[in-house]
Amino acid sequence: MTLPYERSRAVIETRAFLAQLLGNRRVPASVRSEAKWLLRHYPSANEVFQAGWHELASPAYVLEPIFDTSVDGKPSERWPPPRQVERNDPNET
Repeated sequence: MTLPYERSRAVIETRAFLAQLLGNRRVPASVRSEAKWLLRHYPSANEVFQAGWHELASPAYVLEPIFDTSVDGKPSERWPPPRQVERNDPNET
């Protein structure tokens, strides 16, 4: 299971990777063009953290947290622990 802080870091690092692809002339033009198109709609680090703050402010509207307010390897102390889903499947052992 991916935790919110891990997802936040992955999104931020992916944006940086796309930017590196875009700036590298040794990468084929078609790949750079695709990176440019993706970056137009990709959230910035600020937008990711802002989404994390919105989720912290209104956790009742979130089924599970998507983003966190940090990427330092530790989940935010303000998040509740993940919910456990109960399964009532008689075929499950």
